[in-house]
Amino acid sequence: MSNIGTRMGVIELGRFMRMSPERRARHLVGMGVVLTMTTSILILCTATRAPTHCTRGVFLWPCIAIGLFFMVVFILGLCAAKNNNEGLFACHLLGVFIAILALIGFIIFGYVAIGPGIDLSDVKAREYNLDDYKSGWLRARVDDAAYWATTSACLRGDRGAGCKAMTKLVRDPHSGLFVPDGGRGHVDMSPIQSGCCKPPSSCGFTYVNGTTWTPTPAAATNNVDCSRWSNDQQKLCFQCDSCKAGFLDHTRKAWSSAAFFPIYCLIGAILSCLSGFEPTTL
Repeated sequence: MSNIGTRMGVIELGRFMRMSPERRARHLVGMGVVLTMTTSILILCTATRAPTHCTRGVFLWPCIAIGLFFMVVFILGLCAAKNNNEGLFACHLLGVFIAILALIGFIIFGYVAIGPGIDLSDVKAREYNLDDYKSGWLRARVDDAAYWATTSACLRGDRGAGCKAMTKLVRDPHSGLFVPDGGRGHVDMSPIQSGCCKPPSSCGFTYVNGTTWTPTPAAATNNVDCSRWSNDQQKLCFQCDSCKAGFLDHTRKAWSSAAFFPIYCLIGAILSCLSGFEPTTL
């Protein structure tokens, strides 16, 4: 099969090289326009995987804006190719170049915003510590009282069902893991659940049920989150540093799974731009 594919590639390349310069140029223009369309679709797909949970659209809206801009550039290039209009095609190339700069800026912002984190993928009983996240634009934002007041309200409203879901779990006294009530196996809690819906294990609180814990006066700890915990379902640990760390980890994981799309889009946009410049040399 690989030999057949190689032969077909050689045949197509031979056909391309035998084309007249004008036809070859139009072929490259068409490829560039198609790449622009593909890039616009991919960047809009990124919006479906971008971190959107209580991030106020700082990842979502740039994706949508860049994707729509690519779509406009594609339409411009399509009109230029159909009418053989060099002026429109020059505008198309300029639009692709601007979109490339926007994509580079967005990718850099994404990695700067989330900052470095720690890998907890192999840890079954996750504990989140804000000190593990030392840098990043979003890390600085969660320290702002006004920003976190709005974010924690969003987490309570949107993730309330997540904390309520813990009422169906019980804590295994031996492993400390949460397991289904009457079932087997453990449940991997989300970073929001682990950081916001229960007190840190270092507090030594006595588990009662669901999201209810009894403080243990004898437990000695320097963790300030222990005093912030409340059995009030509207408070729980949403003001804890562990909740902020869980939010940061949730956003980091969401960005990590979505970052490949804008990178692929950037490659496609660069190829589109290069294919557009080629006809001028023919």
